[in-house]
Amino acid sequence: MNQLQEIFEELNDAIHMGFQRRNKSMESKNLCVTITNHIINIETRRRSRKLKDKLSFMLGIELILADLMVASSIVESRWVYRSSGNDRFSHELVKRVTFKKVINLMESAGLVERARGGNHSNPFHNGEGKSRAFNPGLATRFRATEYLLSIAATHGIKPENIPQHYLRTLPTNVIKKRASPITQRGRRVNGRVMPVVLSDKYELLAHEVKVINRYLDKQHLENTVFSGYYRSFNMGNEPSFNWDKGGRLYSPGKDSYQKLKKEQRLSTMRINHEPVAEVDINASYLSIFYGMNGHRLPTKEDLYKIPGLHRKIVKAWIHSAFGKGALPARWPSEAKAKLIDEGICMDKLTMTKVGRRVCTEIPILSLLATSNITWADLMFKESEAVIAAMISLRENFNIPAYSMHDGLIVPESGKDVAANEIMRAFDDLGLECRVKIETQP
Repeated sequence: MNQLQEIFEELNDAIHMGFQRRNKSMESKNLCVTITNHIINIETRRRSRKLKDKLSFMLGIELILADLMVASSIVESRWVYRSSGNDRFSHELVKRVTFKKVINLMESAGLVERARGGNHSNPFHNGEGKSRAFNPGLATRFRATEYLLSIAATHGIKPENIPQHYLRTLPTNVIKKRASPITQRGRRVNGRVMPVVLSDKYELLAHEVKVINRYLDKQHLENTVFSGYYRSFNMGNEPSFNWDKGGRLYSPGKDSYQKLKKEQRLSTMRINHEPVAEVDINASYLSIFYGMNGHRLPTKEDLYKIPGLHRKIVKAWIHSAFGKGALPARWPSEAKAKLIDEGICMDKLTMTKVGRRVCTEIPILSLLATSNITWADLMFKESEAVIAAMISLRENFNIPAYSMHDGLIVPESGKDVAANEIMRAFDDLGLECRVKIETQP
């Protein structure tokens, strides 16, 4: 592996600087004081900060330093990423002006190294498979320098014991709004994060997520991490936006339980010392599309099952159709490459041929282009049902449930109740769904 490839891998493995880490030990508090004094001594100011600004500045140092130190124990390269755009600091504990000031001072003091954001070429790209020729829009990366780590070591803080010195707090910014997705060089990417204006609706949504977070944070989750949820809404730039597009719950962090493969979740996760079960909604978007068009679900058990077509091909085609809002004419390159990588034969299975067979078996999809129902509408209905089920399980049964977007992870003893609550939540929305319960083999 050449040096360029190593740099690319390091930058790609960065973890998010989420401002969720706080000092836990006396050693980490003393280190924070040392670093604060160090950067204040190199700062040039005409007048002292007001008390409010001083407290914000000191909090910013603590949160940024904690994220840098924790990354040093989680990621070998130590990189964290954080976009410095104005819209990325809405409702965060650290404001943009404070973040830039602290980071710039730490960099000037030799405590932080920076890799500026932007489009980065992919040295692994060979024109084939899933790899892309570039990585679009990488956020700026930061990492603790050896100098900072040496100062930390004098306080007894080393990479192997860093988790003992910092605690993770629940997120404060739990409601996010994004613009509509855009296409860059043929690849669909998320829309920009948009600033949020406080309103009664926003406060209600935020309170709901924070209550979920506080309840689940009290549970004992083993062999994985739950760092709290934020709920992300989409199409925020549309004139008709009313907090009713998208809305899924996301648990941030590369170590989040949501990032685990299903087999790993079922085999290793424990909730309050109990094995888990996963209650999945069968063909969630398709089921919702039936209901939103006033149709009952077909009698067949698996809506994706079509004779002569691999189930994953059917699922990929339907996923692409809902994403496009119309019957697609060409396979998205990444979707096709993923199917091929999984050993699925795609010979002569063009998007058009697959579409004809799918629409013959599932004729309601012919309404897609004229229904005015978008993927964001389907996601919103799904998120509302999943959240309603989570709340009911908490309030009525004291059963902790963790979202997997189109399903829930619950203690195995609560699997049947969870299945019933998901179906009840769909019914309350005037929809139908079928669920599948999976447990550890």
